[in-house]
Amino acid sequence: MCMADLLTRAQIALLADLLQTDAASLASLEHLGADGVYALRTSMSDALFDSMAAGFARVSKLAPLIPNAVVVAVVQKALPPEVAGRAGGALGLAHEDRAVGVLSGLKPTYLADAAPFVDPRVIPHFAPKLPAHLLIPAAKELLRRRDYLTASRFIEFATEELVIDFEKAIDDDEGIVRTGALVSRTDVLNDILRIVGPARLTRMAAGATAGTPEFVVAMLSVLTRIDADLAAPAVEELLGSDGEAASRVLGIAARDDALGELLDLTALLDDDGIDRLADAAILRDASFAGVIRDAADTPDRRKSWKRVQRAISAVA
Repeated sequence: MCMADLLTRAQIALLADLLQTDAASLASLEHLGADGVYALRTSMSDALFDSMAAGFARVSKLAPLIPNAVVVAVVQKALPPEVAGRAGGALGLAHEDRAVGVLSGLKPTYLADAAPFVDPRVIPHFAPKLPAHLLIPAAKELLRRRDYLTASRFIEFATEELVIDFEKAIDDDEGIVRTGALVSRTDVLNDILRIVGPARLTRMAAGATAGTPEFVVAMLSVLTRIDADLAAPAVEELLGSDGEAASRVLGIAARDDALGELLDLTALLDDDGIDRLADAAILRDASFAGVIRDAADTPDRRKSWKRVQRAISAVA
């Protein structure tokens, strides 16, 4: 059976988050592919928030009567974050002149609590207008909680200036990579990582080689989706710098059905990098060789696997 690609799995995770259910229960949607799941998620989200529009409109009529300081106090003491998140987008659009003032008074922890429930349609509108000093503490809190699903929905619409500020302020390489793996649009992911720069991207790859399995898989996903010239130095670090580290990455990729993506990335290694990858002990395991051979399910992947095999034979 053909396994879902990493991006499709990411879209299913985002849909599961919207529906507040377990991603495994939605595994039957894998056949839709990433674009199909994205379209389904978007339509369901739109329907959910449209059903609440009348209630938001009634609340909006009260907003001009209440000062910002009172709004902040009441919201944090009496309003559940889920309610604030669902209502906040519509109210912010209706009273845009007050949105930054109210948000600036809310604690980063409360903003992080409410963020998962914001209507995705308002994020592109507000993201370019909110200052970094307001967003960075909330972003750090989301990453501290490992809520990469929510973080990805906001970073996708960050301006270049915000991305630069985030890169300087946030030192969590795993958090950045796992958030990036959930960004829906490949062009946006490329733009973000070009701003981040190749040095930071290579540092992330180095961290992934010794990081959690989730970090490794997210790194593979990100690198397969960005432009080859941007990905190549990080791929060299991840797969072509040390045979022992590469062996660990290969094992994790096999466990998480990501060997196909890994084979895609080997095409970016130069001959020296392929030789170092060939030093990975796991490649000499007959059962593993069978698994990676099965993962070579396209002409390009078969070509990559044959190149690795030649390197293995040369050092045998």
